[in-house]
Amino acid sequence: MVKTCSQRIKRMSAVDAIDLRSRVSVKYIRYCKTISKYLAELQLSESRKNPSFIVCPTMETTMKLYSMDARSFRRSLLNTIDPSQRSHEESMYMISSSNGIICCVNTFCDKDVENKFCDLQIWICNPCTRETLLLPKGRSSFGIEPSVGVAYGSDISDYRIFRIFCVRKEIPKEKVTVKGYYFQEGQVVYALAFECEVYSSSNGSWKNIGSVPCVPMCSGLRPYRTGHIFVGGKIYWLVSLDEPGEILSVDLEGRFEVINLPEYSDGLKGEDKITEATHLIIFQGSLALFVLHPGKMDIWVWKDEGEKYSWDPVLTIKTPIRDEELVLSVTSLKNNIICVTETHWRIYDVETKIWRKTRGPRTGFTNPAVFPFTESILPCNGGVGL
Repeated sequence: MVKTCSQRIKRMSAVDAIDLRSRVSVKYIRYCKTISKYLAELQLSESRKNPSFIVCPTMETTMKLYSMDARSFRRSLLNTIDPSQRSHEESMYMISSSNGIICCVNTFCDKDVENKFCDLQIWICNPCTRETLLLPKGRSSFGIEPSVGVAYGSDISDYRIFRIFCVRKEIPKEKVTVKGYYFQEGQVVYALAFECEVYSSSNGSWKNIGSVPCVPMCSGLRPYRTGHIFVGGKIYWLVSLDEPGEILSVDLEGRFEVINLPEYSDGLKGEDKITEATHLIIFQGSLALFVLHPGKMDIWVWKDEGEKYSWDPVLTIKTPIRDEELVLSVTSLKNNIICVTETHWRIYDVETKIWRKTRGPRTGFTNPAVFPFTESILPCNGGVGL
């Protein structure tokens, strides 16, 4: 009986497989037709020992992705993403990275659809293997582009895309109340509501899970209402920075929750409270809020202790970031907090309490995207050959 390549891989010891990973590059593995889950897990385990960053300095029609070393911050071209099925009139934007898989979006242009309806193409890509997957089209959103968030399950091949969109329903005028969102077209009144659908890699289709309590905020630094993080089994989006400020979360089961932003002491100036330079980050494995003030920054960590929830201030430090220096993106890796401006990266080491400054890829103020990254050989559809 002839054994397949994947059958032989299954019978390798962990030591043999890791040795194979050390000798065979991801660029070579991408030519294999079938990859065993066992080998994929071992390869990913090795890659996690040396994480880096994946950087898209500018949002353009052709997405150039760079790998950036987490120590030296030197970068090298990783890949160029330009799928043939992409809506070529619009730019692609990277919104998430995990296990070597990234999620990207771009506006979908369909001349047959009325202008008041919006949609996004959603792509799952593996920059190392050069594989791309266009997800099926979701339901068109009325008036605003959909909000998107990416969640990852405990299995390395499991991911879910949460997509929040706006729907309209015709109602009699007498049922219009003070509360709610409405749109009138001629003599017809429509009630507007926001719903969510979820795409699962396990079945490859969308499922509507009902209404949502609020909508992620739009930011000039992040297009398409896609700024989010995934940590502790939940996706988090900023909803509003106006006091008291709100964050929307959803867990893997589709349960939504709204939490308020941390409260600053009364009597402080506006610039010393929640500012427009506020970002969600993952800080030492927890949901955190990064707030940049003139000359300093705060880090608040969300404490979830069963019945008790609270925001704890864990860090307030001076920063060398000048007032005229616009922070376009913030991310973190291990004990480093990284602030990306047009021309430089400013990195704060929590352990040494030292700031460093390094010249990064020029962003040109055009929506740079930066995420921690590990190489992987995982397929984009979530399935691994057995």
